[in-house]
Amino acid sequence: MSKRRPRYQAVIEIIKKDLVWPELGDSPEAIHYYHLTDSLGRKWQTIGCHVTDAIKVFRMGDYRPWTYILGSAPYDPNLTFQELVQMLHIRFKDRDLKNDMQIILNSPARCNQFVDKIVNVNHFSVFKLLYELKNEYLVHEPMSESSFESMYSVNPIEALSHFYLENMDTLDYWEWKRAGGTAELAISYRKGNPELSLIEAIEKAERSRAKQ
Repeated sequence: MSKRRPRYQAVIEIIKKDLVWPELGDSPEAIHYYHLTDSLGRKWQTIGCHVTDAIKVFRMGDYRPWTYILGSAPYDPNLTFQELVQMLHIRFKDRDLKNDMQIILNSPARCNQFVDKIVNVNHFSVFKLLYELKNEYLVHEPMSESSFESMYSVNPIEALSHFYLENMDTLDYWEWKRAGGTAELAISYRKGNPELSLIEAIEKAERSRAKQ
């Protein structure tokens, strides 16, 4: 299995600033502060002997007191998940990640919240924040029961996907149906545990059915 390459945050602009230690003089090896803008629109400070060096230091991530965010990205009321994927330079083969982002970050407000909360842009940090936000939305911003029941009557697969903030396919749905899953059962499970995953809900339904 090939190793996954780390994902780096792209640099849009970088400006050389003052010397870090002016008392040592300005030689070719002297370290300067650099201010840069990343592709999310955030302003950073980092250090380096030259531009390439400063970008390498920046890509190591937040490391106080040398590398840190100076200013947050401006709020974009029209930010879409597709634009966010491009900003984060998520590769085409990361299909599962993009699918999860589409269902979890399903509004401009949520996309902006992700931008506001992310610090280091790498595979681990993106996944970690995405699922932290997912659980937060399931608990504090759940899909209303009435909206879920209405959608379930038309398209149960789409309804369950939005209800659990997971991408459900036809096979998942048939497992849910065979286990006796219904809209009412999903709502009941949600009341007992808002963070219950779709797989856990199917397994719970299967155990209940087996006891009957």
